[in-house]
Amino acid sequence: MTVAKEPGGTRQRIIECTEQLLLEVGSNDLHLSQVAERAQVGLQTIYYHFESRTQLIARAQASAYLRLIAPLHGHLEIVERAVVERDEETYWRVLGENTALSWSYAHNDDKWQTTTLLSDIWADDDTREEFRANLDVQVARWVAVIEAGKPLGWVRPDLDAYALVTTCWAGSIGQAIFVNSKNNHYSPESINAFFLSVTRMTPENVDDSKEMRVRAGEANL
Repeated sequence: MTVAKEPGGTRQRIIECTEQLLLEVGSNDLHLSQVAERAQVGLQTIYYHFESRTQLIARAQASAYLRLIAPLHGHLEIVERAVVERDEETYWRVLGENTALSWSYAHNDDKWQTTTLLSDIWADDDTREEFRANLDVQVARWVAVIEAGKPLGWVRPDLDAYALVTTCWAGSIGQAIFVNSKNNHYSPESINAFFLSVTRMTPENVDDSKEMRVRAGEANL
């Protein structure tokens, strides 16, 4: 396992230069000599901070992913604050903006090469585990804000928040598979409309929720 180094400085410069090179040449054609030249360090310095080329690429791709989804984290903080302040208008507006944005990254063209990025992260055990741990935290926070909307009368009480969040998150990442497919008929806006129709409490789904609870009670008799 790589010994933890201080944040910033040479290590961070190596990661940032690797990120740039990955966008230019891709992970398959990236050489450590290119990184060393770009970061103005020796190869031995790279190996001081990273166990291998695989680990360096994984760390750089994880950094790129965090940079990519930073606006989504910003949305999450706003939604959490809206719950505390009982601001329903902001709650739904920002949830909608978040859903549309997360489904827009690969809609027209997967310029972030999402499948390659995730594959590179998964190639290093330490980076993969750290990535999973961070993802678990984010999913738990999104589930919490959806659940928090239930007692406020904003969100359908029968909604499985965990299923909704994990399905939407996985789907937004997996959309890269369908980039430029002739069978791809969705848009970020239509996905947002679907998300809100499933989640939001309306007079219509109040009746649906009551009926579902009645049926569930009958089934348990």
